[in-house]
Amino acid sequence: MISVKDVDLIFETNDGPVQALRNVSLEVEKGDFVSFIGPSGCGKTTLLRAIAALEIPTKGNLSVNGKSPDSARI
Repeated sequence: MISVKDVDLIFETNDGPVQALRNVSLEVEKGDFVSFIGPSGCGKTTLLRAIAALEIPTKGNLSVNGKSPDSARI
């Protein structure tokens, strides 16, 4: 299972902070099929990168099978 609870992700830029994700919550059970759709720049890829531990959330919790994304990969 993938669990995303109250996740925020803010990128610091030269023009100031950019909030890419705000209060995102999601649960995906084993065998579920999920598709993220939305306009360019709405955070789809950022959420996937956070689930894969390629981005670190500013706030909230992510888990994959009850483990942190980093631990679940090993």
